[in-house]
Amino acid sequence: MSARTVDLVTRNVVEIPAEPAAIWPLLLDPDRWKQGAKPVRESGEPGAVGEVRVARETIDGVEYRLAVETVVLEPPFRKVVKLLTGAPDDPGWAAWQLVPLAGSTLVSYEVYSRHEMDGAMTADDYRAANRLRFDAELATLKRLVEEEVAGDEK
Repeated sequence: MSARTVDLVTRNVVEIPAEPAAIWPLLLDPDRWKQGAKPVRESGEPGAVGEVRVARETIDGVEYRLAVETVVLEPPFRKVVKLLTGAPDDPGWAAWQLVPLAGSTLVSYEVYSRHEMDGAMTADDYRAANRLRFDAELATLKRLVEEEVAGDEK
């Protein structure tokens, strides 16, 4: 099967019963809640604009590489990263937005990226799998924040 280009466009949302300032440190520590290949810092200051992290993963014998560069940080409300997959028309982007509500925070995660894919997985299955993964990641982030807030209240 030949390589094909797949656009991944998602928006995932979770409400977390905490203030944005309680969520922000965990948002900046994705190794604790992100699934899949863990990006390793290659350059830039950790947790700052200009930081570049690179993830590598082999799936069905095909090596994939994703470079993630932090381009916007507006603590504790917004983080935007540029995504470089090596596909035509790079870069893509991902953004986290933390919107304060009465007694909680709405956390949204939006992604647009383009991927070169080999293998048997259909584009629709790829998109669905990523939406599920992003929902699971946000659920993990929520659980971690709730545990930290509960620990702080003791």
